[in-house]
Amino acid sequence: MKLQSLSLLLLTGLAVACSPASEPVPEPTPAIEAVSEAPVFTNADALETYQTLGLVAGNPMPLPETGDVGIDNPEAVFADALAYGAETESYALLVWWQGSLVLEHYYPGYSADVRSEPASMHKSVLGLITAKAIEDGFIGSVDDPISLYIPEWQDDERGEITVLQLLNMSSGLASLSYVGGDDSQARRFMAGNLDARATVLDMQMEEGVDGPHFHYANAVSQLLMMVVENAIGGSYADYLSAEIWQPIGADDAYVYNFEADGFPRGYASFLARPLDWLRLGLLVKDNGAFAGEQVISSELMEALKSPAATEENYGWQIWRGATWQEQRFYNDEKAGFAVTQSEPYLADDLVYFDGFGGQRVITSEERDLVIVRLGNTSVVWDDAQLPNRVMRALDSLEAGE
Repeated sequence: MKLQSLSLLLLTGLAVACSPASEPVPEPTPAIEAVSEAPVFTNADALETYQTLGLVAGNPMPLPETGDVGIDNPEAVFADALAYGAETESYALLVWWQGSLVLEHYYPGYSADVRSEPASMHKSVLGLITAKAIEDGFIGSVDDPISLYIPEWQDDERGEITVLQLLNMSSGLASLSYVGGDDSQARRFMAGNLDARATVLDMQMEEGVDGPHFHYANAVSQLLMMVVENAIGGSYADYLSAEIWQPIGADDAYVYNFEADGFPRGYASFLARPLDWLRLGLLVKDNGAFAGEQVISSELMEALKSPAATEENYGWQIWRGATWQEQRFYNDEKAGFAVTQSEPYLADDLVYFDGFGGQRVITSEERDLVIVRLGNTSVVWDDAQLPNRVMRALDSLEAGE
């Protein structure tokens, strides 16, 4: 599988975010710089650029708006949030509040039909479908050893890793190596130039590590994808379509398959419309319910949003904003890339999808709020700016200011 135009996002952004803590982040190589001289890939180009796409069939339905909130001149009310969106080269900014879509804004050049590269937001979709597979009995429990679903590891210490440890990024598996720049195992894997299944099955345990710890890695999500597909005994895309995507009334979406027979990239590249990311946000905010129907059990959703033992701001492939971290790292060692959060969130129950460079679905059950931002990759993204600007606008609106 090849890309017609190699995504700088996947080769540099995700590589930096998930680099092993023991290894310095590599500087851009001449090969990457040479790519930048060609027409530059942007996240909005994904649907037209990626090959071997797999369909997640939708069943489009209107949003289930139940509130009577009407905001006169939302562009003015949310001017600060819209300005931050413009500064960060956004495609879409959506705000759902108190049962209504109170802001639906597409920046010049983009429309409601944009299906852009969301980076690691796909991890959260994978977390949701894992919860559904547990509810449906395909996976017995999050405490199951993954050897039950990975027969190649039945007589291997790696088979003792639990499903929960994959979900919580505490598996103890070493990240793929970035040594060698563009020719490294990790970058060749992300570019689709390796046998994806064999690469994942060849992952080894970290050396010199005492006990479970938080270490966010793309390949761990890909291993979870293997667990899910083996457990359901079929296609991830078809199962997602039937069990979540169509029940929430979403339009067609696409996964990016590693192999000719499928095996979707589970850590990125779920290409969906902004309004359908909003639907997923509503599903999370409402604890698995959508339009009055329980799509995923509330008990499993509560577990999905609960803090991991190894990282209080992480759940089942999804992020939490309960504890302010001015620099949010992707590993316990606090090494490599970090996302800035310049101030605490104005709500302490935020749960959100995080895609590198500011791809976000942000939810708050307490405030009945969902925010969606899709756009170009912003390496200076500040996690506090968008949700707090939106919440300050809503606070001012409620105060009659």
